[in-house]
Amino acid sequence: MREEKKNDKIIAIYHAIEDLVAEGADISSMRVSDIAAKAGIGKGTTYEYFSSKEEMVVKAMIYLVDSMVKRIMLQMETLGSFQDKFLMLLAEMEEKVKQRTCILKYLHMVSDMNLCEQMRDLLLDNKEAEEANPMRIIRYLAKQGVEDGIIGKIYQKEYVETVIFSKMIAFVMYVDNDFEKGKCSIEEMKQQLYAGLCRELAD
Repeated sequence: MREEKKNDKIIAIYHAIEDLVAEGADISSMRVSDIAAKAGIGKGTTYEYFSSKEEMVVKAMIYLVDSMVKRIMLQMETLGSFQDKFLMLLAEMEEKVKQRTCILKYLHMVSDMNLCEQMRDLLLDNKEAEEANPMRIIRYLAKQGVEDGIIGKIYQKEYVETVIFSKMIAFVMYVDNDFEKGKCSIEEMKQQLYAGLCRELAD
Protein backbone atom coordinates (compact mmCIF):
# COMPACT_ATOMS: atom_id res chain seq x y z
CA MET A 1 0.00 0.00 0.00
CA ARG A 2 1.33 3.44 -0.89
CA GLU A 3 2.40 5.66 2.03
CA GLU A 4 0.02 8.53 1.13
CA LYS A 5 -2.93 6.12 1.25
CA LYS A 6 -1.85 4.98 4.69
CA ASN A 7 -1.59 8.58 5.86
CA ASP A 8 -5.04 9.40 4.49
CA LYS A 9 -6.57 6.57 6.50
CA ILE A 10 -4.71 7.49 9.67
CA ILE A 11 -5.85 11.10 9.41
CA ALA A 12 -9.41 9.89 8.71
CA ILE A 13 -9.24 7.92 11.97
CA TYR A 14 -7.99 10.99 13.84
CA HIS A 15 -10.81 13.14 12.53
CA ALA A 16 -13.34 10.40 13.22
CA ILE A 17 -12.33 10.49 16.89
CA GLU A 18 -12.59 14.28 16.85
CA ASP A 19 -16.10 14.10 15.37
CA LEU A 20 -17.25 11.47 17.85
CA VAL A 21 -16.09 13.59 20.78
CA ALA A 22 -17.81 16.65 19.31
CA GLU A 23 -20.99 14.59 19.13
CA GLY A 24 -20.72 13.81 22.84
CA ALA A 25 -18.98 10.43 22.87
CA ASP A 26 -16.93 9.62 25.94
CA ILE A 27 -13.33 8.70 25.21
CA SER A 28 -13.22 5.88 27.74
CA SER A 29 -16.29 4.12 26.32
CA MET A 30 -15.61 4.84 22.64
CA ARG A 31 -15.38 1.63 20.56
CA VAL A 32 -13.04 0.86 17.69
CA SER A 33 -16.05 -0.09 15.57
CA ASP A 34 -17.51 3.40 16.15
CA ILE A 35 -14.25 5.03 15.10
CA ALA A 36 -13.93 2.84 12.00
CA ALA A 37 -17.52 3.49 10.93
CA LYS A 38 -17.10 7.25 11.34
CA ALA A 39 -13.82 7.13 9.38
CA GLY A 40 -15.48 5.12 6.60
CA ILE A 41 -13.09 2.18 6.86
CA GLY A 42 -13.30 -1.40 8.12
CA LYS A 43 -12.64 -2.15 11.78
CA GLY A 44 -9.82 -4.51 10.83
CA THR A 45 -8.13 -1.77 8.82
CA THR A 46 -7.62 0.33 11.93
CA TYR A 47 -5.42 -2.41 13.38
CA GLU A 48 -3.09 -2.16 10.37
CA TYR A 49 -1.94 1.16 11.83
CA PHE A 50 -2.69 0.97 15.56
CA SER A 51 -2.34 -1.78 18.13
CA SER A 52 -5.23 -0.63 20.32
CA LYS A 53 -8.04 1.87 20.76
CA GLU A 54 -5.96 3.64 23.40
CA GLU A 55 -3.14 4.20 20.92
CA MET A 56 -5.62 5.57 18.36
CA VAL A 57 -7.09 8.02 20.84
CA VAL A 58 -3.76 9.23 22.23
CA LYS A 59 -2.24 9.74 18.78
CA ALA A 60 -5.42 11.45 17.54
CA MET A 61 -5.28 13.88 20.45
CA ILE A 62 -1.61 14.58 19.85
CA TYR A 63 -2.25 15.19 16.14
CA LEU A 64 -5.21 17.50 16.78
CA VAL A 65 -3.48 19.53 19.49
CA ASP A 66 -0.32 19.82 17.40
CA SER A 67 -2.38 21.13 14.48
CA MET A 68 -4.07 23.67 16.76
CA VAL A 69 -0.81 24.83 18.34
CA LYS A 70 0.88 25.31 14.96
CA ARG A 71 -2.12 27.21 13.58
CA ILE A 72 -2.34 29.53 16.59
CA MET A 73 1.40 30.18 16.56
CA LEU A 74 1.29 31.11 12.87
CA GLN A 75 -1.67 33.41 13.47
CA MET A 76 0.02 35.06 16.43
CA GLU A 77 3.06 35.83 14.32
CA THR A 78 0.83 38.02 12.11
CA LEU A 79 -0.27 40.10 15.10
CA GLY A 80 1.81 42.92 16.50
CA SER A 81 1.16 43.36 20.20
CA PHE A 82 1.04 41.14 23.25
CA GLN A 83 -2.52 42.32 23.88
CA ASP A 84 -3.69 41.32 20.39
CA LYS A 85 -2.10 37.89 20.76
CA PHE A 86 -3.55 37.29 24.22
CA LEU A 87 -7.05 38.31 23.16
CA MET A 88 -6.78 36.16 20.04
CA LEU A 89 -5.88 33.19 22.23
CA LEU A 90 -8.94 33.78 24.40
CA ALA A 91 -11.10 33.95 21.26
CA GLU A 92 -9.69 30.58 20.22
CA MET A 93 -10.50 29.12 23.63
CA GLU A 94 -14.03 30.53 23.41
CA GLU A 95 -14.56 28.79 20.08
CA LYS A 96 -13.19 25.49 21.39
CA VAL A 97 -15.47 25.58 24.45
CA LYS A 98 -18.56 26.35 22.40
CA GLN A 99 -17.75 23.59 19.91
CA ARG A 100 -16.99 21.09 22.69
CA THR A 101 -13.94 20.13 20.72
CA CYS A 102 -11.59 17.23 21.16
CA ILE A 103 -8.90 19.68 22.26
CA LEU A 104 -10.57 20.32 25.59
CA LYS A 105 -10.99 16.57 26.12
CA TYR A 106 -7.26 16.21 25.54
CA LEU A 107 -6.42 18.93 28.06
CA HIS A 108 -8.62 17.18 30.59
CA MET A 109 -7.20 13.80 29.68
CA VAL A 110 -3.57 14.72 30.26
CA SER A 111 -4.39 16.09 33.72
CA ASP A 112 -6.69 13.24 34.74
CA MET A 113 -5.10 11.11 37.44
CA ASN A 114 -7.70 8.42 36.74
CA LEU A 115 -6.58 8.10 33.13
CA CYS A 116 -6.07 4.45 32.31
CA GLU A 117 -2.45 3.37 32.75
CA GLN A 118 -2.02 2.36 29.10
CA MET A 119 -3.10 5.75 27.77
CA ARG A 120 -0.99 7.60 30.33
CA ASP A 121 2.09 5.56 29.39
CA LEU A 122 1.46 6.20 25.69
CA LEU A 123 1.34 9.94 26.33
CA LEU A 124 4.48 9.95 28.44
CA ASP A 125 6.44 7.84 25.95
CA ASN A 126 5.38 9.68 22.80
CA LYS A 127 7.99 12.21 21.66
CA GLU A 128 5.42 13.93 19.43
CA ALA A 129 3.45 14.84 22.56
CA GLU A 130 6.26 17.19 23.57
CA GLU A 131 5.65 19.29 20.45
CA ALA A 132 1.86 19.03 20.74
CA ASN A 133 1.96 21.03 23.95
CA PRO A 134 -0.24 24.10 24.44
CA MET A 135 2.43 25.46 26.79
CA ARG A 136 4.42 26.37 23.68
CA ILE A 137 1.83 29.09 23.10
CA ILE A 138 2.06 30.29 26.69
CA ARG A 139 5.87 30.48 26.52
CA TYR A 140 5.65 32.43 23.27
CA LEU A 141 3.17 34.88 24.83
CA ALA A 142 5.29 35.29 27.95
CA LYS A 143 8.35 36.16 25.88
CA GLN A 144 6.33 38.66 23.84
CA GLY A 145 4.98 40.30 27.00
CA VAL A 146 8.48 40.84 28.35
CA GLU A 147 9.69 42.23 25.02
CA ASP A 148 6.72 44.62 24.89
CA GLY A 149 7.40 45.83 28.42
CA ILE A 150 4.01 44.60 29.64
CA ILE A 151 5.53 41.90 31.85
CA GLY A 152 8.23 42.85 34.33
CA LYS A 153 11.63 41.22 34.00
CA ILE A 154 11.74 40.65 37.75
CA TYR A 155 9.49 37.60 37.51
CA GLN A 156 10.65 34.04 36.93
CA LYS A 157 9.43 32.76 33.57
CA GLU A 158 7.68 29.81 35.24
CA TYR A 159 5.61 32.22 37.33
CA VAL A 160 4.74 34.32 34.28
CA GLU A 161 3.65 31.24 32.34
CA THR A 162 1.55 30.06 35.28
CA VAL A 163 -0.24 33.41 35.53
CA ILE A 164 -1.02 33.48 31.80
CA PHE A 165 -2.22 29.89 31.89
CA SER A 166 -4.42 30.61 34.92
CA LYS A 167 -6.14 33.44 33.02
CA MET A 168 -6.83 31.07 30.13
CA ILE A 169 -8.33 28.46 32.45
CA ALA A 170 -10.43 31.09 34.24
CA PHE A 171 -11.78 32.25 30.88
CA VAL A 172 -12.58 28.71 29.75
CA MET A 173 -14.47 28.12 32.99
CA TYR A 174 -16.37 31.40 32.55
CA VAL A 175 -17.46 30.53 29.03
CA ASP A 176 -18.23 26.91 29.86
CA ASN A 177 -20.29 27.65 32.97
CA ASP A 178 -21.74 30.98 31.87
CA PHE A 179 -21.13 32.51 35.31
CA GLU A 180 -23.29 35.49 36.22
CA LYS A 181 -24.93 35.55 32.82
CA GLY A 182 -25.81 39.03 31.68
CA LYS A 183 -23.63 40.85 34.21
CA CYS A 184 -20.39 40.66 32.26
CA SER A 185 -20.21 39.89 28.57
CA ILE A 186 -17.57 37.56 27.21
CA GLU A 187 -15.84 40.47 25.49
CA GLU A 188 -15.78 42.43 28.75
CA MET A 189 -14.36 39.40 30.52
CA LYS A 190 -11.56 39.15 27.96
CA GLN A 191 -10.61 42.78 28.55
CA GLN A 192 -10.77 42.41 32.34
CA LEU A 193 -8.59 39.30 32.27
CA TYR A 194 -6.05 41.16 30.15
CA ALA A 195 -6.09 44.15 32.52
CA GLY A 196 -5.69 41.83 35.51
CA LEU A 197 -2.81 40.06 33.83
CA CYS A 198 -1.03 43.34 33.18
CA ARG A 199 -1.50 44.47 36.77
CA GLU A 200 -0.27 41.19 38.19
CA LEU A 201 2.85 41.02 36.05
CA ALA A 202 3.85 44.67 35.82
CA ASP A 203 7.17 45.85 37.29
